[in-house]
Amino acid sequence: MKQGSLAGRLRHEAGSSGDLLERLGTTGQGQEEGRGQGEEALRTEQLPEEPSSKDRLLEVSAQLPFGHAVGFLVSQLGAAVTRSFKAALEGIDLEPRHFGLMRAIYTNGRLSQQALGEILQIPASSLVALLDHLETAGLVKRGLDSSDRRVRLVELTGSGQTALVQAVEIGVGIETGMCRGLAPDERELLIANLQRVARNMGLTLGVHPGFDDQVQSGRRDGGPCRSS
Repeated sequence: MKQGSLAGRLRHEAGSSGDLLERLGTTGQGQEEGRGQGEEALRTEQLPEEPSSKDRLLEVSAQLPFGHAVGFLVSQLGAAVTRSFKAALEGIDLEPRHFGLMRAIYTNGRLSQQALGEILQIPASSLVALLDHLETAGLVKRGLDSSDRRVRLVELTGSGQTALVQAVEIGVGIETGMCRGLAPDERELLIANLQRVARNMGLTLGVHPGFDDQVQSGRRDGGPCRSS
């Protein structure tokens, strides 16, 4: 065989072998990838799915007893106390909003309507509606300031003080029932912790955030706080 022909044949065989090896390598790689993907899929099917953060939150929540939250307890107690206090005050023809106003007047002494509104954080129109009712009932009286006749001063009457004493006694009775079983220092600690919570909520201590809502509700319902 001629040298040239032999060299050509060797090149041809080498090329064929190279093509075959390349094809085998590709096929083998494909088989490896396919086998690897199958094993990965099998492992995925066998492993439980990772629970989401929402699922974990619901799971933890389900393990807690109902009412095991400060917000819920405060709301629950507030609703119960308001209902009890309102029902008890009906016996002396007062409502919680009247009590709050009369107590503010007594605590601060004779003061202007404007100052009273600022203390209770309610608008002048709501305050006037309340004072109109209490004045008609003979529980408060208003008069002009001798130093500035543009200013109207508000104070309790004798009947107003008597009614306030009765309302305070009702409130003390409800408070005593609420705190039954608590030692005095436990009650003070409870108050201190609740005051911290109130500050976290941006509330002013001693001022009910729903005071004006009570006034507006009474006016919508045709209650005694409508201006005469």
